[in-house]
Amino acid sequence: MQAQSDLILPNPLPLASLVSITQEICGFFIIESHVLETTGNFRSEREVEELWEGLVARLSSAINASLTDETDPESFLRTKECLIGFITTLEVCSWY
Repeated sequence: MQAQSDLILPNPLPLASLVSITQEICGFFIIESHVLETTGNFRSEREVEELWEGLVARLSSAINASLTDETDPESFLRTKECLIGFITTLEVCSWY
């Protein structure tokens, strides 16, 4: 599952692709949630939680690194709006 996470999150993280990356992450975990609910022992909930925790930590670090040298206030606003949409989507889907 770590390999799947590596495919979703590029390094370095280009802020211009943050919207599509967070959409891919949402889709991935929505599907994983459905798989957990509909299959017996395909994956454990703990495995998916560990993947989620690792991905969130890597995403946070990547965003911080990308914003370190950023001076354009619009970039900060777009990043904030993207993350609000990301969190809202996951709350509605009851994933995290």
